[in-house]
Amino acid sequence: MEKRMLIHNIPEISAIYFAMLQCGYDYYTFEKNADLIETIKSFRVAQTGYDISFFLAVKQETCEVYPYWPRAAALETATFFFNRTSMQFRDFSAYRNSIMSADNISDVERNQDFWKWIKAFPSALACILNSNTFKSYLDWENKWIEHQNLTFENELENIQRILDICVRNYDSPVQKVSVILNPIKCVYSADYHMNGNQFFFCSGAFRMESVIHEFLHHVIHPSVRESKEIILKYRIRYPDIDDSYYLSGDEQGRINAFEEYLVRCLTKSIFAEFIPSNLRLFIDEILRDLS
Repeated sequence: MEKRMLIHNIPEISAIYFAMLQCGYDYYTFEKNADLIETIKSFRVAQTGYDISFFLAVKQETCEVYPYWPRAAALETATFFFNRTSMQFRDFSAYRNSIMSADNISDVERNQDFWKWIKAFPSALACILNSNTFKSYLDWENKWIEHQNLTFENELENIQRILDICVRNYDSPVQKVSVILNPIKCVYSADYHMNGNQFFFCSGAFRMESVIHEFLHHVIHPSVRESKEIILKYRIRYPDIDDSYYLSGDEQGRINAFEEYLVRCLTKSIFAEFIPSNLRLFIDEILRDLS
């Protein structure tokens, strides 16, 4: 895997959360220091000069814990399917397939209303990117990103070491990991995106455990699918797993909840300096401990 992991931002993703900030998004206040909170708050303007109605619809009622799931994450994903020159989808069919194949999104969250709404995303995003208020914010965020790299240099090296082992042990195709931060985004909301052989971790703050946790979702997902029949035999509620992970409570929801529980267990194991070499055996052990 490519060396020298760094923290980055992606202007298109930054623009999403900047627009959400203008729409009343207040999850940026969790576990942020008072100075950072006040700085972010200062970028919320009374008159934007452009239409933000598209971003008002990011907030939904399907996830009680975090009402911006899954639409905020779906917008992040969309930016990886953009032509950044024309600001249009370069492959809308591929984007649609990525959303429709996501096991952690329920059907009601990707229904026809969603697809009708998402078609307006390129033009709505372009308005944000071209606005002077966002450009001023991005200048500040770029400096904040530089500071994050200096602050977490040692932790980034440690993550690189751990993920190198995981890539070898779990036959991952990932060649590069990019940590994408946006200070407006909730620290409890972490998402990952795959673009070819590059893995993007996106969150509101740097946490070693969160980066590794999201990476493990990527490597463990195939093994969970292979073990589906065994997992479904266990009709239990997994410790500390929120109801939202169970989706609508169907088989896919139960698999999704188990995967989240499994990744949490594997993350703890790795931080305890034990990295299992066989994921199928690890899954069997977890299920055996639950029975």
